[in-house]
Amino acid sequence: MMKTERQESWKIQVPFHLDYCLNCGQVFRWKKLGNHWFGFIEGHLYRIEYEESSQTIRALRISGDTGRTGADSEGESRRRIERYFGLYDSLSAIRESILTNLREKGYNWFVGKFDDIFSKSLGLRILRQDVWEVAVSFLLSSQTNIPALERKLDALCRLFPQNEVRYEGESYYRFPKRESLATLCEEDFKRLGFGYRSAWLCEMVRRFRESDFRSIRTETYDRQLSFLLSFPGVGYKVAHCILLFGYSVMRAFPVDIWISRWIKEVFHVEGAPDRLTSWGQNVFGEYSGYAQEYIFNVYRNLGSDGGEI
Repeated sequence: MMKTERQESWKIQVPFHLDYCLNCGQVFRWKKLGNHWFGFIEGHLYRIEYEESSQTIRALRISGDTGRTGADSEGESRRRIERYFGLYDSLSAIRESILTNLREKGYNWFVGKFDDIFSKSLGLRILRQDVWEVAVSFLLSSQTNIPALERKLDALCRLFPQNEVRYEGESYYRFPKRESLATLCEEDFKRLGFGYRSAWLCEMVRRFRESDFRSIRTETYDRQLSFLLSFPGVGYKVAHCILLFGYSVMRAFPVDIWISRWIKEVFHVEGAPDRLTSWGQNVFGEYSGYAQEYIFNVYRNLGSDGGEI
């Protein structure tokens, strides 16, 4: 096991809310113990905390990627964390873009309401995650609530002890690569509680090619969406989750049960996920994904909780 490295700390000059980022339905395997969050970024296990009063991030890299040796170069760990948490996104520009789009589309009555939503969730950022983990996680999220999905993903990861990193009596697991999941069969996945989703996962494992998933980063939105929808079990919601959280396609607008309820209650609009997705993109513009996450956080996490994702 690699030696624990020295903790780094630095101040940031932009709005940031660590809890919102990691507890808003875009990621499922970070663990909070006390004031610290533990999770993997690009194969490295980190312990991270954020002190809002001083705008200070404190990060300890506990273990590096098993495929790498040696310490990070100066500033590399910091840049990795800032990329992952989307700290280079200008929230003020995103806010103004969304509000401008609302005005242009004739929703002036909602501008003030959305500004309030944005203020309540300020500091929430879209994470830059590994597309393989995102694709598998959201494929398995269908008709499942977040706590149950977290437990099942943890059980899946524990099947591969070679990915374990232990720290202060706790075990943390890197997400298994496609080659590892290819050693399992549909019955193995069913024993973990994935049910009918197990067949979808087997097919994704069979068809997944890293080169294909990498190459669509430069494709048009329509081609990206068409590619993802070709996988069994990937509908509009899952595809848009992959686009937003795996590819940073900010115009993606995932519609889950919470967002569809909110749209119905506030705008009196109903319909299939593809219709509501197009509606959301039209209303909120090029940063529809940010609008979706801010609404989700206020409606689900700051209002009621529970339910399916």
